[in-house]
Amino acid sequence: MAIEPGIPAILIDEKRGRLAAKACGLIPVGTLNILNSADLRGLLDFEQAVAKLCKTSFRADPKMVNSLIQEVRARKKA
Repeated sequence: MAIEPGIPAILIDEKRGRLAAKACGLIPVGTLNILNSADLRGLLDFEQAVAKLCKTSFRADPKMVNSLIQEVRARKKA
């Protein structure tokens, strides 16, 4: 659906879907990336948003989530 109208990026988290999107020339962007970008712009608090997200059916590698949280914390301390 993103290819026909020429949309360059697609919001997708599933690993196989991201690989398929790349194979089609699309830029896959994940939910955590969107939340991090929103945090950078002061639109939300990344850690609070991730905590709420984890209470839903959203699933992500806990190591990756923790790594991102540490990166956000380090950025905010700097």
